[in-house]
Amino acid sequence: DLFTEEPAPSKAVVQTPFKATAYPNPFANNFMLDVKTSSQSSVSVKVYDMVGRLIEQREVSVSDMESTIIGNQYPAGVYNVVVGQEDSLQTLRVIKR
Repeated sequence: DLFTEEPAPSKAVVQTPFKATAYPNPFANNFMLDVKTSSQSSVSVKVYDMVGRLIEQREVSVSDMESTIIGNQYPAGVYNVVVGQEDSLQTLRVIKR
């Protein structure tokens, strides 16, 4: 029967839940993203302004995440940053002064 699959045996590996944080927030010049994850898949970053226009989009490897600077050329305002990896998605609101 296809609908009664055995549960997979639990593994001792603990997955770090995907969590993204933007800092500093509010920001004056640019901001960076801190991404906690146990996956090595690349992270997609999409930045939208408050009317929903896509301002910036990039794919960043997990190892390059801490050196990725975002928002230099943005005008002052509020932005929604959608950070995703595999099936995880998180939306952060950042403010540029």
